[in-house]
Amino acid sequence: MNTTKFRYGSIIVGCFVLSCSAVSADTASGEAADSGHIVVPAIPGVPKMFLPDIGIAGDFAFERQNLQKTDPRYESEQPRIRDGQVVFFEPIDPYTNAQFTIDLPENGAANIEEAWIYFNKLPGNTSVRAGRFLPRFGLLDLMNTFQLPMVDRPNAIADYLTPDGLTSTGLEFNAYVPNPWDWNLKLNLNAVRGDALNGPRDTTDLTYLATLDYSRDLFSSGSFESGVSVAQGPSPLGQSETLEEPYVQFQYAPTQRKIWTWNTEAMLAQRRGLGADDNKNGAYTFLDYNFNLRYHVGFLLDLADQAVAPYGKQLSLGPNATWFLSDNTRLRCQYTHTTALGSEKPEEKVTLQATFSLGNLKQLD
Repeated sequence: MNTTKFRYGSIIVGCFVLSCSAVSADTASGEAADSGHIVVPAIPGVPKMFLPDIGIAGDFAFERQNLQKTDPRYESEQPRIRDGQVVFFEPIDPYTNAQFTIDLPENGAANIEEAWIYFNKLPGNTSVRAGRFLPRFGLLDLMNTFQLPMVDRPNAIADYLTPDGLTSTGLEFNAYVPNPWDWNLKLNLNAVRGDALNGPRDTTDLTYLATLDYSRDLFSSGSFESGVSVAQGPSPLGQSETLEEPYVQFQYAPTQRKIWTWNTEAMLAQRRGLGADDNKNGAYTFLDYNFNLRYHVGFLLDLADQAVAPYGKQLSLGPNATWFLSDNTRLRCQYTHTTALGSEKPEEKVTLQATFSLGNLKQLD
């Protein structure tokens, strides 16, 4: 569910030539040689044309719920487009990639979600990303909403990382951690804008994130991944906060047509300035069974401390069924029950969701 498979080159809708000259390279070389100038050949592997892979994604939903329209939690029961994206990806050379993503949210104007350049072959088996990107934090944060194995991001993490996950501008560093046991141990470090955790936009502080991840094969046809993510930066309350998110994922495939996947993440949050409500915590667990390649059934259990008043714990239960019409198109039905908080009434909701992704995007998982 957190695999990072990419599909490039499926859609090409444009061709833009960066060269300002209408003269062919051979003609230009000949003329330069005749005039006595030195001709510098093109760098091998560097494209002379801007021919990006282009991806498009959409997330559609139709919901029925038991809440009245006067309830602040009420959402329109009309069919709606929850999110849309257009992605442009281009390998600049064998050592550098670039991506530009336009996000089309349900409420609000179109915005730039990602605009980064990625140096993937630096000394010491390291890499660096600069620009606006999705920083690594736990298992689900690198997934867009249309890629999630459930309808919405679990409250245990969404209450602190926003329902759409984290997006910010800054610098990312990735490295393999040498160790005497030859473990597959990876380090991810980020220094990004101070409003990454929904802090004030005018802050001069930065937000720092770090993830230490370990993965390995398990049994003869399974895998195991575990790690911890930590973030520290300005909070929405005007002071600083620290988030810690340990996670674990098991995957077991007794056959190629039967795959079990179990995810669990916990959130430990310390928000300063709230007195007795400084420390918050929550956790979710999600079990998914994939059979006959195209069908998934899953169950979400999500327990979370509310990040803002009225404070208290809420439990959400969410069984779902998903049908993959193809690798990039799926239909899902999910029932969600959320317990009452304070004077609120319990929420019951049934969601029908349709998602698709084409071109330069992660395949749906």
